[in-house]
Amino acid sequence: MMNEGDTSAGGQPHDALFRLIFTDPGDAGSELRSVLPPKLADHINFDDLALQEGTFIDDDLRHQQTDVLFKTTIDELDAYLYVLIEHQRSPDPLMAFRMLRYQVRIWERHRDQHPAESGKPPLPLIVPVVVYQGRRRWTAPTDIADLLHIDESFSSVAGNLIPHCAYLLDDLTTVDDAALRARPLTTAARITFVFLTKAPDDPDATHWLPNWTDHIIELDNRRLEALFQYLVRVSPTPVEDIVHYAVTVGTEAVEAAMNTADVLIAQGRAEGRAERQDEARAEGRAGLFIEQLTLKFGEIDADTRRRVECANAEQISRWSARLLAGVDTIDQVFVEQT
Repeated sequence: MMNEGDTSAGGQPHDALFRLIFTDPGDAGSELRSVLPPKLADHINFDDLALQEGTFIDDDLRHQQTDVLFKTTIDELDAYLYVLIEHQRSPDPLMAFRMLRYQVRIWERHRDQHPAESGKPPLPLIVPVVVYQGRRRWTAPTDIADLLHIDESFSSVAGNLIPHCAYLLDDLTTVDDAALRARPLTTAARITFVFLTKAPDDPDATHWLPNWTDHIIELDNRRLEALFQYLVRVSPTPVEDIVHYAVTVGTEAVEAAMNTADVLIAQGRAEGRAERQDEARAEGRAGLFIEQLTLKFGEIDADTRRRVECANAEQISRWSARLLAGVDTIDQVFVEQT
């Protein structure tokens, strides 16, 4: 199982981003509140969600699905909230069957960890939720009963012999921006859904990023980096365009975007210049720093531009720190401390 917050190139990008955000009880709780029926949600203790270790997904499906499990109480009785995100482009017709298998695994582990007490039912309630971020609307059954190959006439007489095990579905393909903004989600949860649904294969993410600047500006550096790194891994949007957008947001966004650029360069995937990693890093930072100087002081002269373009990454980082700290003149940016 991937470590929480792992956004390295070796992991599945959807998995990394989803686990970073939705292993947080506050962010996960906001999603559950938004999708569960209100009368059910009223019985659940969302203030005491405890993240459980491990994954219950079949090994061969871990590149397509990600899950998180929280333990809590429902009317003061032990219960679990199980959230699975489906990354495939189209619905999984056997999802109801898979969710039943995953719940059985949760119950088995619960039995191992909590031997049954006399006079009490041995199994806790599990509330299962599937979040779907594909391209086509979800059409697969949400109850195991709908997968059974039986005649309708037999179903009417079989009664309780027909097993039912359903899951709640959050089909993000049916949720537009206005509906997403209306949900009682945390900022991090909402913007994560935006990236998960809009970023994959989008050649120009900068056409929708400005619509969500009000959310992006509220995020800490760790989450900003995770979102930007996810974006460049699933979208052909040039990292330079992301950096230019970040300049309009603020200093934390700029740093997160530049760190994303550095990660790409270090991986040798930035425009095929793996053999020139240090030079490429300096070129990228030089272009951004010139933009920052221009925003602060207006058009800069040719000598200053040449000085920045000839500097190494360490010098540009030092000058950027001074600029972000606040200076009155451009000369104060470049003065060397003694």
